[in-house]
Amino acid sequence: MSSLTHRTIRGASVYRSHGASHPPMPAPTPRLGQQRVVTLTPSPVVDRIYFFEDFVPGAVNRASAVEESLGGNGINVARTLKLAGNPTTAVIPASEADQSRAALLQSVSAPVATVPVSTSFRVNTVLVDSQGTTTNANQRPGILPKREWQSVCKATLREVQALNADWLVVAGALPVTEDGQLADLECLLREARAIGTRVCLDVNGPDLNRWAATGLVNLVKPNVPELESFAGKQLATVGDVVRAAEELRKAGVGAVLASMGADGLIGSGPDGILWARAPKTTVVNTTGAGDAALAGFLSEACVEPEGPTGPRNRAWSFAESLARSAAWGALAVGRSTTALGTLTGAPAVSVQAPEENFRLGTA
Repeated sequence: MSSLTHRTIRGASVYRSHGASHPPMPAPTPRLGQQRVVTLTPSPVVDRIYFFEDFVPGAVNRASAVEESLGGNGINVARTLKLAGNPTTAVIPASEADQSRAALLQSVSAPVATVPVSTSFRVNTVLVDSQGTTTNANQRPGILPKREWQSVCKATLREVQALNADWLVVAGALPVTEDGQLADLECLLREARAIGTRVCLDVNGPDLNRWAATGLVNLVKPNVPELESFAGKQLATVGDVVRAAEELRKAGVGAVLASMGADGLIGSGPDGILWARAPKTTVVNTTGAGDAALAGFLSEACVEPEGPTGPRNRAWSFAESLARSAAWGALAVGRSTTALGTLTGAPAVSVQAPEENFRLGTA
């Protein structure tokens, strides 16, 4: 892990690798290839992972090992993108006490911009047994005053501009403001789009429903339960997932990356609809696998450049992104931690047209 320095930039505390510099740049020009990504984790968490040979609910269980790191969906995405060499910054709200927890902040292994708030990090407890069964006990997001949320949004936009970001990824549970309402994303998303940055949302089902129809979101990454919440019915087959993803696109989302767990991923976008499946793998820990998959898709996402020559084979680029997404997700479930330490060993992935009658849960 590289040593990190801390400095303050425009009201946000920033942890960056020595020698790294991110001066302000103009709005991004659409391009193919490696993407610059800013992530926002609205409610960061401390992930405490307990490992057991066998876990018996209701009994006294002895953990064989315990690991702790700073997590949350956006942080996990940034960590994996940094591992792949992508320019990335993870924005997180952090209390004064949390900002002093240097070891936790350094565990992200990517540049971190902390924004001062009054709410402390949540704590999520993950129980993993030797069969790969994962049990999560997640603390609800705390109350974040509106003025503090506005500061978080402004700091995020500054980081987007400083990195000349292709993508803004808002990922994870949204906090609740003092009036009991979910934190409002509209201003952040609208201003990011106005400067030419694409927006990806990976949020809970009800939040997904709220923002899908705004026309501000380029990409969403729902899982099957979240798609079921959107569709209002159970999804039993790959075809059901395809149709729900298409409904999301009709509602106003640019593209959908739908996670079906062991059954793979459905990618639905302007380039068509494809199904990516990794070979069966031994599952050790599923926490963070979806974040690794999203990072894989975004790391070299197909973005059409301007100019008379047009893009290189767009459909193939979409397939490549989808294959990498499935491969990194499969690699993640075979690791004990929520963070990938290497991208070496990712499996080969098949990408094909969806088999609509394939029943979910039979892989």
